[in-house]
Amino acid sequence: MSALAGPGSFDGAVERDDADRAGRSSIPEASGSMWLLPALLVGVVLFAIATSAHATLYKWVDQHGLVHYSDRLPPDAVNRASTQLNREGIAVRKIGQAPTAAELQARQAAEKQKHELDRERMLAERRDRALLDSYTDESDIDLAKTRALATIEGQITSAQSYIAQIAKRREQLQAKQASYAPGAVPASIRSEVASIDADLARQAEFVVGKQKEAAAVAARYDADKRRFHDLKSSLADDASPDATRLSAAGASRY
Repeated sequence: MSALAGPGSFDGAVERDDADRAGRSSIPEASGSMWLLPALLVGVVLFAIATSAHATLYKWVDQHGLVHYSDRLPPDAVNRASTQLNREGIAVRKIGQAPTAAELQARQAAEKQKHELDRERMLAERRDRALLDSYTDESDIDLAKTRALATIEGQITSAQSYIAQIAKRREQLQAKQASYAPGAVPASIRSEVASIDADLARQAEFVVGKQKEAAAVAARYDADKRRFHDLKSSLADDASPDATRLSAAGASRY
C-alpha cells in the first residue's frame, strides 16, 4: 500500500506546485489590471464625450489642481485656463486664464501710456517735417523770430501809449475834483475816474500778458533753431557715407 501511496503523493505534490505557480503568476497580472483600470476609464470617458453630439472636449484644472474633462465648461471654469480638444483628443485651441481686475487695470494703463507715447512721437515727427519744410537755414528762423517779436512789441507799445493818454486824462479829472472841495464832486467826474481806473488795470494786464507771450515766442524760435540745427546735422551725417562712396566711385573712373 505504501508503494501505491508513493506515486499518488508525488502526483499530488506536482499538482500543488502547479497551483502555487499559477497563483503567483496571477498576482502581477491582477496588479497590472488595477493600474490599467483608471487609464481605461479616462479613455472611455474621453471617447464617450468626444463622440457625443457636441464633438468638443474641454480640459481644465480646478482650484485644487484636479484635471477635469467635459463637453462644456461649467460656470466656475469659464475664467480659468482650459484646452479644447478634438475627437482624437488633440489640442486644437488653448484658452488663457482671464486676467484679474488688477491685471486688467495694469494692462489698460500700459496701453494708454503706449498710446500717448506713440502720439507724442507722431507729433514730434510731424513738427520736424514742418520745420525742415519751412526753413532753408538757421537765418530764416532768426528772421521769423524777429518779425514775430516785432508784432508783439508793437502791440505792447500801442497799449503803453494808450495807458499814458488815459493816465493823463485821470490827472485832469483829479484836478477838477480838487476844485470842488469842500463841496461834492459831480457824479459824472467820479464815474469817469472809475472807468479810467478799470481801463488802466485792463491795459496793464494786457501788457503783462504780451510780455509773457514775447518771452514764450522767443523761447519757441530758439528751440526750433536748435532742433533745426540737429536735424540738418543728422541728415548731413546720414548722407556723408553715400557722398564718400560716390566720390570714390567717381575717382575710380579716372
